[in-house]
Amino acid sequence: MNEDDMYAKSLVLHNYLFGVELTDTVMLLTEHETVYFLSSKKKIEFLEQLKGAPGVEDTDLVVKFLTRNKEDSNQENFDMLLETIEKDMPVGEKVKVGIFQKEWAANTEAGTANVSNWQKFLEESENTELVDVALGFGLMLAVKEDGELDLIKKSSVLGNKILKHGFVPRLEEIIDKEEGVSHEALAEEVEEIFGDPTKIKLNVPPDHVQSAYFPIVQSGGDYDLRVSALSNQNKMKFDIITFSLGSRYQSYCSNIARTFLVDPPKGVSDTYETLIAVYDACLAAMIPGKPLKSVYAAAVKKLKAEDREDLVECLPKNLGFSIGSYFREGNLTLSQKNNVTFKPGMAFNLCVGLSGVKLGKSDKAAANDKSAVSSK
Repeated sequence: MNEDDMYAKSLVLHNYLFGVELTDTVMLLTEHETVYFLSSKKKIEFLEQLKGAPGVEDTDLVVKFLTRNKEDSNQENFDMLLETIEKDMPVGEKVKVGIFQKEWAANTEAGTANVSNWQKFLEESENTELVDVALGFGLMLAVKEDGELDLIKKSSVLGNKILKHGFVPRLEEIIDKEEGVSHEALAEEVEEIFGDPTKIKLNVPPDHVQSAYFPIVQSGGDYDLRVSALSNQNKMKFDIITFSLGSRYQSYCSNIARTFLVDPPKGVSDTYETLIAVYDACLAAMIPGKPLKSVYAAAVKKLKAEDREDLVECLPKNLGFSIGSYFREGNLTLSQKNNVTFKPGMAFNLCVGLSGVKLGKSDKAAANDKSAVSSK
């Protein structure tokens, strides 16, 4: 488990199943409806509550616990686990063991007693074949239960309130007073609201909320619409201002972004209106049974219908992604080629933006003849 990555799939799985993060714990799910846990004595005592948990006692699921053995470095435990999953395999065939490949190296480097040594044991075994199951896991958790959807809605409300009562009033103040505030400084002010929700009179336990990423504030003609973008130290320009905010409520994520046009030229306003129309077309394309790629196709079709085919090249590589207990599921993006189909219960962050938009001579309002607008 990579503890430094709050969106690591192992952490997401633990939160989904137990509501807590179980560090240095091996969890093995077998085809025989048996789940094994190997961890410290204290964690095993916590996990033993599963034996009588609702939903478990009424099934054929068997839960077994193994306590860490320091004397033999868990060798006996590892041998037993491997023998368990080998027992029904035809002679000569390797046992396929599902792993989260992206986390594998980080876990090994961590040098933990249970997880790292288990990984080393599997790598050295001649009878195992390691298979990355991240895609299947992502697809499984993409369909949310009612309780999860409720948490995503609460996360969305949180983000909206911080935008409405935190960012917007402060932005208006900066513009009215023509303050020389940097993008990073304004983003830091917004970030601090997560630590103290009472700043905007929000009555919510502070330990229930946190930001999904450091807020992104941009202006001045140079824009990056990716969620990995950073708020820089440049002073705010009062032209086209974009703001993006990711929220987490009890580990469930949401995202919100807005564009603020300050005395925009007509060409900029018209392009923004076109963008809103494209957003609505994309939202209408998100129908269960249709492929994810239909969203991108809807954007292109709408731009052509609006006689703005010149903007197609200004679209980002994808128009959003599946969101939930992880912020972004990389295998479920709204890209041009994603054939995965929408299913009831899925939650997505729809992100339609344009960057590198060329302005006419009379509409130049940003340096380098560039502008950006976005909507999420």
